[in-house]
Amino acid sequence: MKTLPPNPVSRLLCRPGTVLAVMFLLVLLPGCGGGGGGGASGQDEVLLLDAEALYAQKLYTDAQAIVDQILRDYPNGTAADDAHYLKGKIAYQLADYSTAKSEFNTVINNYPGSPVEDNAVFWKGKTEHAQGNYSAARTQYQLVLDSYPTSDALEDARYEIAKTYFDQGNTTPPDTGALNTAISKFVDILNNHSTSPKVDDSQYYLARCYHAMSDYVTARQEYNKVMNHSTSTWLDNAQFQIGRTYYNEASDMVSSLTANGATMSSQQMTNVNNLLQSALENFNLVLSNYPTGTSVDSAEYYIGRSYHQWEPPTHTTLQQARDEYTLMISTYPTSTLIDNAQFQIGRTYYNEAAATATPSLYDTALVEFTKVFSLYPGSSSEDDAQMYIGKSYHMRGIATLTLSDLVTARSEYQKVINNFSTSTLVDNAAFRIGETYHDAGINSLGTGNCASEKTQMQLVVNTYPGTTSATSAQLHLDAISPTPDTTHAAYCP
Repeated sequence: MKTLPPNPVSRLLCRPGTVLAVMFLLVLLPGCGGGGGGGASGQDEVLLLDAEALYAQKLYTDAQAIVDQILRDYPNGTAADDAHYLKGKIAYQLADYSTAKSEFNTVINNYPGSPVEDNAVFWKGKTEHAQGNYSAARTQYQLVLDSYPTSDALEDARYEIAKTYFDQGNTTPPDTGALNTAISKFVDILNNHSTSPKVDDSQYYLARCYHAMSDYVTARQEYNKVMNHSTSTWLDNAQFQIGRTYYNEASDMVSSLTANGATMSSQQMTNVNNLLQSALENFNLVLSNYPTGTSVDSAEYYIGRSYHQWEPPTHTTLQQARDEYTLMISTYPTSTLIDNAQFQIGRTYYNEAAATATPSLYDTALVEFTKVFSLYPGSSSEDDAQMYIGKSYHMRGIATLTLSDLVTARSEYQKVINNFSTSTLVDNAAFRIGETYHDAGINSLGTGNCASEKTQMQLVVNTYPGTTSATSAQLHLDAISPTPDTTHAAYCP
C-alpha cells in the first residue's frame, strides 16, 4: 500500500501538478486558511499522519475520530482523498462494510488520479470479499491488474483473486471446481511471480486447497514446502495443518469403515491409530517449536481430539483426552475453542459410558454438557451440548430400563428443535424422539409407544425430506432395520 512522504510539505510536492505551481501557492498562501481550505499550514496532513499511526497500532476508533476531524475541518484539503481512503479501511477493520464501500467509492469517483485510487479499488474488492461476494471482489481485484500496471497492490490483487476461489470452494461439501481454479492461480503465482511477497501465502493456501478436497497426501507435501520459507508467518499453522491432515484422514477412515453399522477389524483399528499417532506427533511439534504461535491452542485441542478418537476407546485414552481438553481450557482461556473443549469433555464421559457399559458415567456427562450453558452462554457448541444431554438421558434410560429417563430425553431433544432451529441437528433430534418411543416399546416401558413412534417418524419424513433422518424414519415405518438388529421389525410393524 502507499507510504506517505516524510512530512506534509514534501508530500504536497508529490501530488499531481508542477513543483512551481505548488511553490507559488506556498509563497502566496502561507496561512492557507482553515475550514474547507487546503488545511492551515498542512495541519490536515499532520492529522492524517497521526491517524495512520493509530491505524497501524489497530487503534481504529481513535484513528476514526481524527479522520472525521480532517473531513469536517478540511473537506477540500490536500489530505481529503487519503482521509476518505483511511476511513474506508478503518470501517473495513470494524466490519462496517457498507461504510467502507461508500468511502472507497468516494475516492474512486471524486478523486480520479489520486495516489490512493488504485488502493481504494483494491480495498473495495477486499470489502466485497469479506462479505462473501466473491465474483464482485474478483472484478475489483482484476481492475487493479488491468488499470493500474504500476500499482503496489498488483501482487496482493493477484493473490486475492486466487483466495476468493479458495474461500468459495472451502465448503461442506467442497466446491471442487472453485478449489481447482484456486490451485491453478496459486500455482501461477509460485511459478511466474516468484518474487511476489505473497509466495508463502500462496504455498500455504495451495496446500489448504488439497486439504479441503481430502487429498491428504498432496496436502502434506504442499504444507511441508511452506516449512522451507523460514521467515513465513504460516510456519506454525502449516505444522498444525499437517497434523490435521492425519487427524482428518483417520476420521474419514473411521466413517468409511463403520458405515451402516459395520465394525472395524483389529488391523483397521491399528491403521486408524497409526494416523492418529502421526497427528499427535505434529500437534506436539507445534507446542514445542512454536510456543508463542497462533496455533498452539488449536494444537492442544486436537491432541485431545486425537486421543478421543483412539480405537477402541478405553478409559485410559478417554482420560488422556479429558486431560488435554482440561489443559487447553486452563492454558488458553481466551481461545475460541474452549467452549467446544468443554463440550468434548462431556463427550468423553458419554463415550466411556457406552464403551464400558457404565451407566453412572452418563450422570457425569450430563454435568459436563450443562457447563457449556453455564460457563459459555451463547456458545456455538450449545446445540451440540443440548443434543448430547438428550442422548445421555436416552442411553441411560435404555441401560437402566428407566422410562422417566426416556421421557426426559424427549423433552431435551425437543429443546434442540425449539431453541436451535437453524442447527444441523434438528432433524436428528426429531428422529431420536421417535426412537425413544421405539426403545420404550421394545422394553415394555409404558403404553402407547407404537402409535407415538409411528406419528413421530411420519413427522420426520414429512418435515425433513431428503435427510438421513427421514430415510431412517421411513425404515422404522416400513419395519425394516438398517442394521442386522431386527428389533425394529419385531416392534410396531
